[in-house]
Amino acid sequence: MAAMTHTPSRRARTGWSVAALLVMAVLLPPTGASAAEEPKTEQPGTAPAEAVPGGFRTWEDLSEAQTRLNTAADDILSVDSPGYAGTIAAPENGELHIYWKGEVPADAQERAARTGVPVKFLPARYSEAELAAEVDRLGADSRVGTAAPQVDGSGLAVTVSTDADREAILAEARLPLSVTVERKPDLLFNRQADISPYWGGARWNNLSTGGSCSTGFSVNWAGQPRMLTAGHCGNNGQVARIGTATQPNTTIVADVNARDTQMLNRPPNRTFAGRIYTGAWNSSSSIRVGGSTVDYVGNWICTGGSFSGEHCNAKVYAVNTSVLGMAPMTYAAKVPGTPAAGNCIAAPGDSGGPVYSHGLFVTWPLKIEIAALARGTITAGYLDTPCVSLGVWKTGSYRVFYAPVRRPLFSPYVGSLTFYGASLL
Repeated sequence: MAAMTHTPSRRARTGWSVAALLVMAVLLPPTGASAAEEPKTEQPGTAPAEAVPGGFRTWEDLSEAQTRLNTAADDILSVDSPGYAGTIAAPENGELHIYWKGEVPADAQERAARTGVPVKFLPARYSEAELAAEVDRLGADSRVGTAAPQVDGSGLAVTVSTDADREAILAEARLPLSVTVERKPDLLFNRQADISPYWGGARWNNLSTGGSCSTGFSVNWAGQPRMLTAGHCGNNGQVARIGTATQPNTTIVADVNARDTQMLNRPPNRTFAGRIYTGAWNSSSSIRVGGSTVDYVGNWICTGGSFSGEHCNAKVYAVNTSVLGMAPMTYAAKVPGTPAAGNCIAAPGDSGGPVYSHGLFVTWPLKIEIAALARGTITAGYLDTPCVSLGVWKTGSYRVFYAPVRRPLFSPYVGSLTFYGASLL
């Protein structure tokens, strides 16, 4: 698995290749752009250009169905549920599958009945808490590339680099494991020439290391606007710049290696806006960030790094995953899941960029708007897929791991927004 960056970061020096995909946006007045810069235009958000997955007629239909299932799952899990194991919220199924260890409490069944969507409760061998404890233990093992709970609560899926490691991990297993031999994921370090107000999905450079990543989502943290991005892109105090040399420098803050998140301070006399770039690596199109949402297995997502651009038709296959010792991570892959040319979802340089889906919002005066729902920031992928990056063919990944901005209430893990006590702008 590789990170999406252009030059070795502190983790790359230990043998990981890094690439950043960052998307951050903050809703602030668009003041402070230099006189030489033309103002940016904020056009209404549009649906992705790719074919709509899951058999839906339009992206709006998919967004509505997925939001309905996710909202129902959030409601059901709004009370501490010790036996809960996992949820599949695939909109093409038209119903929720919720796995539970032991008897499902009556209040959980009552909340499910009130949601108005079909819900199937299915038996699980282990709870989410039991699986998370084993994910943490295995994730700290240097032999393990990834460790993810099976959504049905049956055990864990683990990857290691050698047959010997596979045999050893199986011999030491505390819960049922499915262990696959596969090389470790790689960290992934205009969109290319962003100006204030800065949007997510744009290129930023670490001037202290020479690396490049992507901006994620604008947030308000500790009373100040910041930009959320990937932690492996730099260290606290290092000098960064969004866009070209015409833009002022800023600094990295709030770097948390174990979660692969950090923030960029607001550059002097500049600001952020609550939008992310859409389209190709050199596009100027964008969409408003209307809110955030939890990841559930079966959800459809998009990525938007500054090097390879926007990619949709990707599905969530695992949550609460440990990747190269970092957790929690969500795992998603393109559909169909093959390393065919052009089937990538991320490439080096996309690290820190936004992962998102779409939602429908009512705006004044009574207009339906499609907007982005923040899901996370890109961390890593497997460099095995021919991919157009910065306009030329390079190697990217049809699989991606990202740091989620939200997790359900009472989950063993919290998302980036909760961890920092931050909010989207």
